[in-house]
Amino acid sequence: MFNFIDRNLSLIFGAILFALPVGAICMAACSGPSTPEEKVVYDASYTDRAKEDMVVLSPRPGVECYILRGRHSVEPRVMSCVVLPVTTGQ
Repeated sequence: MFNFIDRNLSLIFGAILFALPVGAICMAACSGPSTPEEKVVYDASYTDRAKEDMVVLSPRPGVECYILRGRHSVEPRVMSCVVLPVTTGQ
């Protein structure tokens, strides 16, 4: 057995180097949602997880800030502030 490995060492390493990216591509292709219904469920679960991590602040009237928490509470991952449209009582 060791003679086989010694003689074909480069072939064995070549096969391993070829198999790793091919396996990764196959795993990535199989892990995604395959039907439109599965994609809707996947997107909804992603949105729900993002909303759990989101904090909404209103520093002043007409402005809302959205903060996605990071791993630490003092380090936000993403922060965005928007000015809300002013509505008149018409």
